[in-house]
Amino acid sequence: MTETKPQGDALSIIELFPQHEDWSLQTMRLLAQVAVGGSDLFECARTAARIGSQTTDPEVWQREWSRTAKETAEAGHSALEAGDITTGRRALFRSMSYWRHSEFFLSSTDPRRDEAYIEGTRNFRKAAELTGGLIERISVPFEGQTMDGYVVRPDASGEKRPTVLMLGGADSWAEELYFLGGTEFPARGMNVVMVDTPGRGGSLRFKKMYSRHDYEVPVKAILDFLAERDDVEMDRLGLAGVSFGGYYAPRAAAFEPRVKAVAAWCGTWSILTDFYEYYPPLQQQLQWLSGSKDDAEAREKLARFTLDGVAEKLDIPVYVMHGENDIIMDIKGARRFEAALTVDDVTVDYYGGAGSLHCNYDYLAVAAARLADWMLHRI
Repeated sequence: MTETKPQGDALSIIELFPQHEDWSLQTMRLLAQVAVGGSDLFECARTAARIGSQTTDPEVWQREWSRTAKETAEAGHSALEAGDITTGRRALFRSMSYWRHSEFFLSSTDPRRDEAYIEGTRNFRKAAELTGGLIERISVPFEGQTMDGYVVRPDASGEKRPTVLMLGGADSWAEELYFLGGTEFPARGMNVVMVDTPGRGGSLRFKKMYSRHDYEVPVKAILDFLAERDDVEMDRLGLAGVSFGGYYAPRAAAFEPRVKAVAAWCGTWSILTDFYEYYPPLQQQLQWLSGSKDDAEAREKLARFTLDGVAEKLDIPVYVMHGENDIIMDIKGARRFEAALTVDDVTVDYYGGAGSLHCNYDYLAVAAARLADWMLHRI
């Protein structure tokens, strides 16, 4: 096992909203994407100032972040009309992020979640069309429906490339993964694939594809789809899961022999204990994505989301990443997963200083780069 020694001072949550820890933490997630164009520091700061440091009303949150999303999109479209393609593309990318942020604390039945998703993904897709073919929309056939997503390439040459499938977490959108580490793989000559798999994005909202413990099933469908493409080296496939995806990816890799390396960006052992019970603020979200009508049904379903009896089946390189001060997913689950691995090539990054928060939001530029470097060396 290899355990790197991360450097950098610890950083507590930036309290843009001292009255609401969850608002502050989720906004750090957004701020972490500034460096790769997923947001702008000062657009975020101005929005936070309008919300203020007193209210905890989610209506104010939704109103102000959706306002920023609309204004940024309007600026983007104005730029495109003026022929300023780069400016317009970048603004539309950021607008998607603000729309996603605006709906995070809404009830699953609130129609504004659909509005945010429709508007946000529309902006991302328009921006993707302006990348010169680097971001391609795809639709993967699955159980009579399709899972929608993207292939992102280093260039438009069509050359066969090693390819990494990224799996997001508790209803993260496929589009967000582009800014949550997804740009790192093409920068190193790899394709990255981002798809709304069951329990996420449009598959959850409009197709009622709820999350499932046997995630190798949708992953198999994606790999079958990729096998028909001319720009994917099928003997050089990696799988990376972010947050809840730290369960999805190892589970799928254990039963999918085409995967040559797997990374759990937030390790876990049991979604029920390490996530659902550990972080109650997201219980309603997990009930929604699992298709559960109440707490009891969610507990029954999520009990099957465990790597017990699965971890020892992994016979490929494994990378485990986790922040030691993660308040959303219990690091004990990551340690238990690591201890159960029997493969020799295991790399572990437990971030105790910089990067100690969930998904290493406070050290994202470094953590995402390490993930991409590790994957490049393994596939």
